[in-house]
Amino acid sequence: MSWLLIVSAIAGFGSAIGHSYLSERFVLGPLLATPGDNRIWRNASNHRLMRAMWHLPSFAWAQIAAATLWVTFSPETLDAQAKAMLAFFGVGAYGMSAVINALCMQRPHVGNILLSVAPLTLWFGLYG
Repeated sequence: MSWLLIVSAIAGFGSAIGHSYLSERFVLGPLLATPGDNRIWRNASNHRLMRAMWHLPSFAWAQIAAATLWVTFSPETLDAQAKAMLAFFGVGAYGMSAVINALCMQRPHVGNILLSVAPLTLWFGLYG
């Protein structure tokens, strides 16, 4: 069991929970509560679609974090193929999310910090 893998999973879960909760409270909730003159926001199915698309990255981060914990506490499942898949998808998803977050926010952001810690600790936890 590697403590780096546990740190990666905590950062992944933290990113997922923070993104979903805080965005519902401060971004999506207010945006969808006041549709204004935009006819797209007046449609309830568009509200559901927007929420689903917004929370999709959180779901992916949580799944990667769960898979990381799984292989951490069941080391017999961590063969070379599982390690490669977790590195490819985990480091890829976390890393790309961190880059996109940094480009969009253009300032230090807690999500960007967590999404930078997660792939680094995942990579070094898997490959030393």
